Amino acid sequence: MHSPRQFQVVAALLGIAMSTQALGAQQDSVRLATSHSVTLSQAIALALRQNPDVLIAQAMVDSARSEQRIARALPNPTLSGNPNSPYQYAASIPIDITPARRYRTRAASLGVDASESDRRDAIRQLSFIVSRTFFDVLLARAKRSHASDRYDAMHQLLVADSVRLKSGDVPLSNLVRSELEMAHAEADVARAEVDLQSAQGSLRALLGFAHSDSAFTVVGSLDYKALEPSGDQLVTLAMSQRPDRFATQLRVEQSRVGERNASSLLLPTPVLSFVRQNTAPFDNGHFYSFGLSFELPSLNLFGGQRSRAAAGSDAARLMQRRVELRLDRDVTSALAEFHIQRGLVERLRGGLLTRIDESVGAVQYAYRRGAVSLLAVLDAVKSQQEARSDYDLALHDYWVSVYALNAAVGSDVFGVNR
Repeated sequence: MHSPRQFQVVAALLGIAMSTQALGAQQDSVRLATSHSVTLSQAIALALRQNPDVLIAQAMVDSARSEQRIARALPNPTLSGNPNSPYQYAASIPIDITPARRYRTRAASLGVDASESDRRDAIRQLSFIVSRTFFDVLLARAKRSHASDRYDAMHQLLVADSVRLKSGDVPLSNLVRSELEMAHAEADVARAEVDLQSAQGSLRALLGFAHSDSAFTVVGSLDYKALEPSGDQLVTLAMSQRPDRFATQLRVEQSRVGERNASSLLLPTPVLSFVRQNTAPFDNGHFYSFGLSFELPSLNLFGGQRSRAAAGSDAARLMQRRVELRLDRDVTSALAEFHIQRGLVERLRGGLLTRIDESVGAVQYAYRRGAVSLLAVLDAVKSQQEARSDYDLALHDYWVSVYALNAAVGSDVFGVNR
């Protein structure tokens, strides 16, 4: 046999271990958030630990478990003393063994399961939002890189025109136009930097950090990888995987149990009572007596409770139907968007960007030889930047469609791990 002191020591050690583990997890979160690099998987993991939506969903699970404890709790006895002649002591307790208790506890248990499904659905939605925002950061970073490349090209053009102006090869208007285009390119760089900081701020907010961290960067790229969904019956797979559908199913069952519970109120809970007096016996010759009482459903037949439960059951079934229709629409539209974006990326990858880069180099070479005008060079550089931006945007939309389809199905149908 263990002594109470030993149990206290063990409990204290367990408390210290749990506190250390929680502190370590918190420190890991802080180090991850303030580090110089965060991958997509790390960002999702951090968001799931600190994002308010997930924390609220977990709090709702805890609340449902508390409701379950309340439903399972046994009623307390009632003690009384009657200071009359003779003096009586009385005690009574409800005998909570009726069908109402079974239905009540069953409904509470289903409520816990439904809340847990809601929490998993919050995780599903948050994971997609973090993924989309993560790729927004990558796109903003690519746009900043393109803006810097254009600035470098305009700077080289301005230097070349300055030299050629001194030798009389180009008019002053060319130099003025080059300076104007360089000013626009410099503004584009500044604007792209602001967009990048804004995207990173949105990601930080999703991760649960309100403060700004200039050292916060993401690790990843928009590089293309050909993917194909694993499985043809994606809608059927979504029906068996989506947690929001599980939640509606559980609430339909919970509402049915609630209807039975409302009907069972017509069968009242009996109350067992015990009375004792010390000065004189009862007519049966004993100094104590037992009694049994119950509520008589006569003035109130609990019609309001039954109507409310029936309305709740109808609402739960309609909610289930709405979720199933939305699920089918989500999967269909996400799959169509994935195929569209994949086709666009593959068309752009089919040598188009290479030909544009070669044409820009040829135009720049011809301009240095005086064969083409400055306007032709500026148009070529602008077209090159637009083509690169379109390609990066297509890559961004492609990866977003990948994770959108995963979110729509409720599982990883591609097997991606970034």
